[in-house]
Amino acid sequence: MEGRIGDSERRIGDRVQIPGDYQHKAYYSGKSPQRFWHFAKLTEAEKALEIKEGDEILDAGCGSGLFSHFLAKYKGTHVTAIDSNEKAIEFARSAYSDPNLNFKLGLVDEMNLPVNKFDKIAFLEVLEHLTEKQGTQLLRTFHSLLKPGGRLVISTPNRFSLWPLTEWVMDFLHLTPDMAESQHEHLYSGTELLQKARQAGFLLQTKNTINTFAPWLALLSWRLALKVHKLEMKYNKKYGSILLYTFYKS
Repeated sequence: MEGRIGDSERRIGDRVQIPGDYQHKAYYSGKSPQRFWHFAKLTEAEKALEIKEGDEILDAGCGSGLFSHFLAKYKGTHVTAIDSNEKAIEFARSAYSDPNLNFKLGLVDEMNLPVNKFDKIAFLEVLEHLTEKQGTQLLRTFHSLLKPGGRLVISTPNRFSLWPLTEWVMDFLHLTPDMAESQHEHLYSGTELLQKARQAGFLLQTKNTINTFAPWLALLSWRLALKVHKLEMKYNKKYGSILLYTFYKS
């Protein structure tokens, strides 16, 4: 695994304290747009991973452990879930006791994980919290951790979408912990994400964008939001608020 970049180019935590149960509460008890936002992201990421019995899975930046818990429900899988937020790991360990799920506190690139260990890696809405150089190196680290044929699923805000405006509105209205200045370090376009993944050695499997208008329609009807989400998955491959890309190691 490659050497660590200098501390001045690393981001090891957000400038605001994110509650340990943040993702769990957003999914189960947030306002309807927030619940749908997380539901759509986790549902599509789970499909993209194509979990199989016996898979070794890494959930990098697992937050409150919700998605890790979902992945651990697959028969025969083993899930390693890592996050640098101590409160998040404390919550996850108290909330989920799946015997095949192991929560670790720390940073992926500091854990000396075995190369060619994992079949699948999930990296959901974490990349934007890192410096660009740090993100580039972490993609290379993921490539070394995956087995040949292994799959990496990434979600991250789409710079070429309505997301920057959405982020500003949510920060202005204090609907979530501040993002633009306190959490998000670098936003990506689909072209940039694809380029960086290829430079790390990955090949593209699928590319999608999600959460354009569908989450906001959940205010009116969850069923309507689901229908619009399906249409956005089919026809809106470029301008959705969240990039959802799947890569594989040849």
